[in-house]
Amino acid sequence: MKTTVGLLLAITAGLLVWVGVGTYSASTDMSVRSGLDYEVFLAAVDDLLAGAGDTTLLRFDEVHERITRRRTVTYDTIAILADVEAFPAFDQAGFLYDQVQAYNRFQRERLDLSMEDPDWWDRLRSFNPSIFRPYRKPDGGVGLSRAPAAWSLRVRSPLEGDWSGEVQARDVVRGLGLMSPRVDLPLRKPASLVVPVDGRRQLCEFVPDAPEVRVYCLSEERIAQATLQLAEDDRGQSWAVAGWADLWLDGGRINSGDSARIQEGSVLRLDPLEPVVFGDHWEGVLSSRQWINGRMRRRVDLPSPLDLFSSLGGGPAGSTSRVPSDAAVELSVSADASLDLTERLNAFLKAQVDLPIDFGTMVLARIPDGEILAVAEVGRRRNRGRSSLLERVAPGSAVKPLLAAAILSQHPDLASMAVPARSGQVSSVLGMPRVGPRRLFTTSLNCAPPREGRVNLRYFLRCSNNEYAASLLVAGLVEGGVPGSTWGGASELPLSGTEVPRTALLRSPLSEGLSALFDLPTDPAISDARRRSRRVWEGIKFSDGSPFQVPYELLPSESRPALLAPGSPGGTDLSLLYRYAYGAWENQWTLLDLTNSFARVVTDQRIQMKFFAEPERTGGAGAGEAGADQGLGSPLGSEGLGLSSHPWYPEFMAGLRAVGVDGTARGLRAAWVDAGLPRSVLAKTGTLNEPGEATPTDDLFAKSLLFAVGESGGTPGSPLQCGLVGGLYLRFSQGPEAGNLPSYQVEFAIQQLGRFLQEYWEEFGACLDVGS
Repeated sequence: MKTTVGLLLAITAGLLVWVGVGTYSASTDMSVRSGLDYEVFLAAVDDLLAGAGDTTLLRFDEVHERITRRRTVTYDTIAILADVEAFPAFDQAGFLYDQVQAYNRFQRERLDLSMEDPDWWDRLRSFNPSIFRPYRKPDGGVGLSRAPAAWSLRVRSPLEGDWSGEVQARDVVRGLGLMSPRVDLPLRKPASLVVPVDGRRQLCEFVPDAPEVRVYCLSEERIAQATLQLAEDDRGQSWAVAGWADLWLDGGRINSGDSARIQEGSVLRLDPLEPVVFGDHWEGVLSSRQWINGRMRRRVDLPSPLDLFSSLGGGPAGSTSRVPSDAAVELSVSADASLDLTERLNAFLKAQVDLPIDFGTMVLARIPDGEILAVAEVGRRRNRGRSSLLERVAPGSAVKPLLAAAILSQHPDLASMAVPARSGQVSSVLGMPRVGPRRLFTTSLNCAPPREGRVNLRYFLRCSNNEYAASLLVAGLVEGGVPGSTWGGASELPLSGTEVPRTALLRSPLSEGLSALFDLPTDPAISDARRRSRRVWEGIKFSDGSPFQVPYELLPSESRPALLAPGSPGGTDLSLLYRYAYGAWENQWTLLDLTNSFARVVTDQRIQMKFFAEPERTGGAGAGEAGADQGLGSPLGSEGLGLSSHPWYPEFMAGLRAVGVDGTARGLRAAWVDAGLPRSVLAKTGTLNEPGEATPTDDLFAKSLLFAVGESGGTPGSPLQCGLVGGLYLRFSQGPEAGNLPSYQVEFAIQQLGRFLQEYWEEFGACLDVGS
């Protein structure tokens, strides 16, 4: 008997393989193989069920068999009714014909096995490898459904490519859940969905209280209609308990107050839900390859912004590349947090923003290792559906501290510069030739006037003064003296009319500082030649250490803080450089580079943000001294930038801290501290409120925010040692009818972002080592 049982078990297990390779010889045409992937397979089944109705396709026939002297079992087999000319998938060698045969063969093998040992009848109930499942209709008849998880169909195939691994977010979780073509519910956390019932919308809620999950779909008095008692481990047994309403489990009725065992693959029906499958539910898997009858499915159907990462699955496979077949690509991004952040941003924009949004993006990373933990994206995509996170934007005044740090790192004496405190139109700075009336720029104090009547470095950062930004940029183009003392005005800078020559621009302290601090070229020829940047992906590997090749389409655009005007290789007009100083014209960055550069400035470390986790620094020979002066928890390979060694750095940091106190983001620090975040909050806002001169496509209506929050050293003005850093960018397709563009980015940060950061602080591992 043991030999027979073993043989039957082997036959039953072989069904899983048979499903994968059974039609390989019958379907060798390349168009068939490439066209029938997993998503098409399930969509075809759903279309058939919805369009033709189950009664015109298949019929379930009940069969009664005696397996012992005292026990008779009832099971069903499937008969094909479909017109194979109208539905060729049900013809012999069709992929749905295979599924019917798999269903019936399993039932026969299950029966044979049970006659040897009756216990196998119940044990094997949920393991039918076919996609088809029966369910009991309200009128007592049997309807046709499918197994949405189709876990048994995920088998390797002779047609498999090089890589069968997964792209995984940082929050991959395995648990139990309920699934159907329209339901995808994890049971480890509260979940809800709206079900249409007789023309109205009925809320259905699932409330976990380990080890139970209570189901509320029908009772307005909050009386559970069912309870699922979940097993604590894979070997345990789960139960379904009917409350005041009946349940249907695998076609059988559970009367009110009764219970029944439930296991992976069981089909559960809870009014008013459609039949759902109980089983393994994975969260955080962004891309995986699955096989149906020798055909491939690579998941790319995730919502924005996660679709950016699911697209990684199409990258490394190829006939010339050698990649591990089962190794995963593990990302640092949290799927749950990214969807949560996107939902909060989208809800805020819909509820509190009157202007039409073009798109909005956000990125959040950890200090000091630079791992990107969450991203958000709302609105439309312009470049062939490419994520807006990968494209360049004009940052507005958020770029001012980056330009200032670049200049001061090369020309620190300029930190003592001050300009008159005034508002209005400006045609010349620091004695430069005046620009024409169409090229004027506007400056505002944006805060109460300074007591001394002059704008200094701290006031400039706190209140975002455009005239100071333009003056510092002009002074940062030469190695001369400090304006107000030894500055010689226009004589210091070689000009051709109002144009600054190419050599002066590309050899200036500003240009050299941008390159040294942020690894960004100011020559447009260089950025245009590179086109795409690998910085956020540099060093990514498979989980076994093998190199991973990121698809070219997923590389961010190269940031372009170009100091040269297009079509004018000889130089750039002063009026354009003034606009460059406050983040317009050719000063274009990706939000990724913008945020990364802000992180470098506030930490004084050469942080490189990335979408994946690198191995942590370990001890050993040579490791001690290399990281001794790097600060708390320095990332592998980081190095100091030397900014904090300059006398101007504490004043610079004080200006960024004041932004959220009484500057252009006033109230931000208080709101975040009240939310439970650390007291060190640094920020810089940006605004572009410029209607285009020619067409609406020239309009620039945008709001930006760079921020960092965490713990710093003991001395005033010291850099951040740990925490979170982020960037937010909102672009609008239309500006206000009158007045300035409201500070929507600050309102979102105060109302929503602070709570979000606090809720995820520990999960993100921000500053966990401080004070330990």
